[in-house]
Amino acid sequence: MAEQIRLEARPKYVSIALTSFQQAITYRITTLTNIALTFIWVFIIYYLWKAAFNEKQMIQGFTWDDMRTYVVLAYGINALIGWRISSNMMQTIRTGEILRDLTRPLNYCGSQLSIATGWAIVEGIISLILTIIVGMVFIGIQTPASVSAGLLFVLAVVLGFFTKALIVFSVSLLTFWTLNGVGISWSREAVINILSGTIIPLTMLPGWLQAVANVAPMRGIVNTPILLYLGKVEGWEAAKLLGLSAAWLVAMIFFANWAWQTAFNRVEIQGG
Repeated sequence: MAEQIRLEARPKYVSIALTSFQQAITYRITTLTNIALTFIWVFIIYYLWKAAFNEKQMIQGFTWDDMRTYVVLAYGINALIGWRISSNMMQTIRTGEILRDLTRPLNYCGSQLSIATGWAIVEGIISLILTIIVGMVFIGIQTPASVSAGLLFVLAVVLGFFTKALIVFSVSLLTFWTLNGVGISWSREAVINILSGTIIPLTMLPGWLQAVANVAPMRGIVNTPILLYLGKVEGWEAAKLLGLSAAWLVAMIFFANWAWQTAFNRVEIQGG
């Protein structure tokens, strides 16, 4: 008797992530364009900081070697979640296509995280890896301070990725009220870039803003992973930063689902 082979269905959220992964590969021109834009920003910020360090050997505890490593990693990490995730979500809300998602037996927040993960596997991770390789070859960025620093960096990047995805998801829900997400997207990115340390390290922010950024969830997106990578925090201090990132991730999971339920109760569809 021929052996019977039964194909098991993949978990639903894994299937969504794989579909998103396939879309990123299919639209490879767009994916490559987004990766190229990351490199453009890296080199712009690199030369701005290079000019600043021509006058000083150290700025707020960062040497030029530290800073050029920081710049490359910051924009590589930030590229893990691109504009596509929020723009697609806002588009479905504005046009009414979100009704398709409302009829599916899925957690909407979970499905959006799966989509973000699928895109990140192609666009984000490739962008981060290429940025690091180019940085090491042409810019001379540092390798991780130690093996443990490299492992903690990877863990922090994962925590930061999902934290940022949940922030993007939560803010994108405001489209239910505004019906236009352009201003929301710009404002969100400006806040994230400042409070995450993407533009400049948090130690260089004004005192009051630094105090806010040090406890905000955005810190775990960029600043915490890079400090771990450079070995500027170790031991108990590293554990505290990772603990803060993990705590914010859990809090954001609850907040994002609460925000979705609130938005769902205020559904106002335009054109759908």
